[in-house]
Amino acid sequence: MYDLGGGRVLRRYRVAPAPGAVQQEAAVMGHLQSHGFPVPAVHEADGSDVVMDRLDGVTMLSELESRPWRLWQHADTWARLHTELAAIPVGGLAGILPACFGEPDAVLHLDFHPDNIMMTAGGPVVFDWTNAALGPSAADVAQSWIVSATSTVDGGLLRRLVVNAFRDRLIGRFVDRCGRESAAALLPAVGEARLLDPNVRPEEATRIRALIS
Repeated sequence: MYDLGGGRVLRRYRVAPAPGAVQQEAAVMGHLQSHGFPVPAVHEADGSDVVMDRLDGVTMLSELESRPWRLWQHADTWARLHTELAAIPVGGLAGILPACFGEPDAVLHLDFHPDNIMMTAGGPVVFDWTNAALGPSAADVAQSWIVSATSTVDGGLLRRLVVNAFRDRLIGRFVDRCGRESAAALLPAVGEARLLDPNVRPEEATRIRALIS
């Protein structure tokens, strides 16, 4: 990330993405913004570069670490954002994004966790749309459930203790608000896809298999 001034930043990939990937991500964010969903505004997208609005604030996860008593409030905000995303029509993205996990009737973030939600003065903003796809909205809930419940917490001891202490309650409330039964039905398929991610650590893979079973 490079601060360009004037409230804009340049995000440049360290490794060149697949051809068209940057433009695809920009198209997703533009589509969502046009429907009132809170994403960073994109100003340019070319090659490995994206110029977008700068987000000032802290992530929802960081906010939870410092103010864990806001757990229920943030869980409800997380669930509300998912519900709003699920209600947005796919429109022209049907010819742009891949489809997975079933009927392509909703836009999926597929990395929708509290560390990808920035708490700004103007409200929460969802960022990092590099994994976006189309599918049933419950698949996004299942993916959020898996990623949030099984990922190893990095950082200092205090951070690990705080996150591990509250995340089961946070995830449980989020999943209940979004529809536990429909998300649970997709856990096996979404979990198996998650296990194919080369970035998943061995201990995380063990937790994923336990959650699926």
